[in-house]
Amino acid sequence: MQKLSNQSKDISQENIKKVEELFPNCVTETYDKDGNLVRSIDFDILRQDLSGHVVEGPKERYQFNWPGKREAILLANAPTTNTLRPLPEKSVDFENTKNVYIEGDNLEALKILRETYMGKIDMIYIDPPYNTGGDLIYKDDFKTTISEFLNGSGDVDNDGNRLLINNESNGRFHSDWLNLMLPRITLARDVLKDNGLIFISIDENEVENLKRICNFIFGEDSFVCTLHVQMSTTQGMKVKAAKEGNIVKNAEYILCYSKDGHKNIAYQLLYDLREKYDEHYSLLLHEDGTIGQVSELYDFRFPKDCHNTVPYSLADAYKNSSEFAQIVRSHLAQIVRSDKVTGFNILDGLKKGYWKKICRDGKEYLLTLDLKGNVRQLLRLSDSWGKTDGYYGEEGLRKVRGDWWSGFYVDMGNVSKEGNVTFKSGKKPVRLIKQLIKIGCPKNGIILDFFSGSGTTAEAVFAQNNEDNGDRQFFLIQIPQVIEEPGFENKTICDLAEQRIKNAAKNYYDLGPLIHEKLDTGYRTFMVDSSNKKDILSTPKETQLSLLENADSAIKPDRNSLDLVTQVMLQLGITLDAELKVGKFAGGGEYYAVNGNDLVCCFDKNISESDIEEMARMQPLNVAFRDDSFASDQDEVNCEQIFKTLSPITGKNIFVL
Repeated sequence: MQKLSNQSKDISQENIKKVEELFPNCVTETYDKDGNLVRSIDFDILRQDLSGHVVEGPKERYQFNWPGKREAILLANAPTTNTLRPLPEKSVDFENTKNVYIEGDNLEALKILRETYMGKIDMIYIDPPYNTGGDLIYKDDFKTTISEFLNGSGDVDNDGNRLLINNESNGRFHSDWLNLMLPRITLARDVLKDNGLIFISIDENEVENLKRICNFIFGEDSFVCTLHVQMSTTQGMKVKAAKEGNIVKNAEYILCYSKDGHKNIAYQLLYDLREKYDEHYSLLLHEDGTIGQVSELYDFRFPKDCHNTVPYSLADAYKNSSEFAQIVRSHLAQIVRSDKVTGFNILDGLKKGYWKKICRDGKEYLLTLDLKGNVRQLLRLSDSWGKTDGYYGEEGLRKVRGDWWSGFYVDMGNVSKEGNVTFKSGKKPVRLIKQLIKIGCPKNGIILDFFSGSGTTAEAVFAQNNEDNGDRQFFLIQIPQVIEEPGFENKTICDLAEQRIKNAAKNYYDLGPLIHEKLDTGYRTFMVDSSNKKDILSTPKETQLSLLENADSAIKPDRNSLDLVTQVMLQLGITLDAELKVGKFAGGGEYYAVNGNDLVCCFDKNISESDIEEMARMQPLNVAFRDDSFASDQDEVNCEQIFKTLSPITGKNIFVL
């Protein structure tokens, strides 16, 4: 039987193995700070092997450094003994949902999830602290205990991490923020798929530093674009500031990086309404193959319903005359504009003043000749017509959106009430995140948000799935920080977010229209907590009789079978959305089956031989027990023999916690 480890993998040791494959002579042994012998890299020898490229000493070089950077990198690589504990009582449709919500520090959560979700996340969106001078940030020392937190002033989270206000007067103002972001984005990169994307909201305070961090982690070639999002207009107090000579801020930024460096990221396009009618659409296709003018449909210069005395242009007529606009909408497939095209010649049977439909490589073209005899293609107005992604979702002549995302100041007017929960602190509009999901995530993808705040990303996933019949899953992580606002006494951001997700789900089913018949609006809630195993490592002086009396099991007494199942799932690489079934043996014992026969667990004490035989007949790929599931060593040996006889497929995949 195999003993399951009590901590996540040590990433630094994995990196040493990778270096050893290329430079085996550079790996040596040394002592860590606790006096334990560990494998490490001899950098003097490594420099010698790379002497043609290494920059040493005071030589000038391009680099991005700050106080604490090395420690932040080590923090990302350091293992954790923490685990996730399921909270079915706080979940919605726990048995069936694929969505996940985690309460706890996002760095610890990402470390716990790293191995299981390595390369599985399609898209990440985060809205981290902007470092404006009053943000709460983490001081990741992990030294404060739970009891100290409970007895303290409340500026420490449940995982023992201290939350600090990062004031501009702090001498480490930028450094503290960089040390917050570096390890989290490093781990985020690990869980992204090779073709995965990350979107990060930020403002001007740290946008340059954030870009440098992402270049350091992903590489400069992975930078896709910076989206400029119009979050306000120049009105109110901003008008006063502008009159005083200030350049007022109307936009925030969203940095986008692709893990493998690809730039063609959009799964679906976003469209904005054209402010004016595009007057290039002035030609009219006749059924006899000739090409005329839109003016043949209607004298747009003097629309009857406008009574104008000065002639209108095409754009003015469409804007002012509802009669002409209706005629245009009823002839979308006939109204065209001329554009350049290559790959065709006069042998295609084209004539000036006539149009012809030609197919090439499965694509249809409408072609004509211009006055100089050059081949031109005709583009239908209907191809540029449709529903837009603006606040009102108008239908009309539209254009593909680029990196300027205008109009989100309209959303900001009601953002505090979105999700039927009032929360003033930094909510992002649902439409904004929904549209990031639309362009950046496939319909069956997973979206991770590890600064999830009030839960906007969950509602955005519901909205986009309902719109395009998708089956995307959300994966949210949020520290349970107490809300310092009136009306939220003793409530955390997690409490607020979970209520918001429930409200959003109810809205979709009550108000409709529900396009997606099987829309998944549930979620499984987990919390970051200390290891399921007791801390039994003590020196002789620390050993007490009470420790010996509790040595019958390594599992903490407050942990249940579902806690242990979750730990085994993560350590075996089974994701948190896996199917869970609880069953009973004929003898009365209880077991969990995960994804059918991928994993079968029984955490009863003194498990009977008949129950083991029943487990073996299920032909599981993996099985797991407690350390005290067997009354004796002989029972443990018998268990292995039973599986060897009745379930050879299980092989050596018998694990003990």
